[in-house]
Amino acid sequence: MSTSDTLDDRPEPPATDSRRARKKQENRTQLLAAARAVFAEMGFGAASVRDIVRRTDLATGTFYNYFEDKDAIFEAVVGELTDELVRRHRDGRARATTAEAFLHAHFSVYFHFVADDPELLALARKNVTAIRTLLDKPDVRTLARCLYDDLKDAIQRGTLPPIDTALFAAALSGVAFEVSVMMIDRDPVDADAAADFATRLMLGGLTGMGAT
Repeated sequence: MSTSDTLDDRPEPPATDSRRARKKQENRTQLLAAARAVFAEMGFGAASVRDIVRRTDLATGTFYNYFEDKDAIFEAVVGELTDELVRRHRDGRARATTAEAFLHAHFSVYFHFVADDPELLALARKNVTAIRTLLDKPDVRTLARCLYDDLKDAIQRGTLPPIDTALFAAALSGVAFEVSVMMIDRDPVDADAAADFATRLMLGGLTGMGAT
């Protein structure tokens, strides 16, 4: 057997699988970044898969290796934003020692997350209706489940009064979303004022339930 035959028979280096996986992740990341930019500029309704692919160095066929259609990549974009919000909430609500601090952390993190990133602010402004349709999707529901868990923990610690956790979580989520819709429609956008308003609103309701 020749030396060349021996070399040809060697198994492919394990690094190949690692490189392939890394390339797949890079392609997906590139598509998501392009989609976020396109949805921010054009809005979900006007954007197309072709518009997204044009922002990348990928072929249109490659898009469909990762996402079924425009709806799927929009859901993935919102899912990524949800994951980041969950991470930020861990540094806020969970550390609150008073009802006011809990509420303010909840609203402030959410409103500043939307308002402080120009691209995300544009995305929110142009896609309110499309985002509403995703509120019951699994990725977005993760945000609601984390809020529910944080509320349960706060009640157990005595930070919040013993109230109906599911109903209060729904109320906080609704206020956060609807106030954010009004906030982003204003110029200038004032996340601090929106957070203060929402906190006072909800704290006033909690006061009648025993919160201090």
